[in-house]
Amino acid sequence: ANKIVALGGEPTTTPRPVPPARGNREMLEAVLAAEQKAAADYTQRAREADEFGDKGLAVQLEDMVRDESGHSEETQRILQDWPL
Repeated sequence: ANKIVALGGEPTTTPRPVPPARGNREMLEAVLAAEQKAAADYTQRAREADEFGDKGLAVQLEDMVRDESGHSEETQRILQDWPL
């Protein structure tokens, strides 16, 4: 949030809505979609930070992309391998 303010922005505190799930599979599918959306958003922000010339922020965002990608892979494995 401090970085957003330093760059002239205003941090948001409103989370994305979470769709209600009727079961484990549906919940995990929503989790997977959210992880993939977060990774795409962080990728875009990393590009913007790089274009702006803030290499430190770009690296931090790329680390966040790696984290979200790992979460997505883990969720995909659960969806494929676990009896839901």
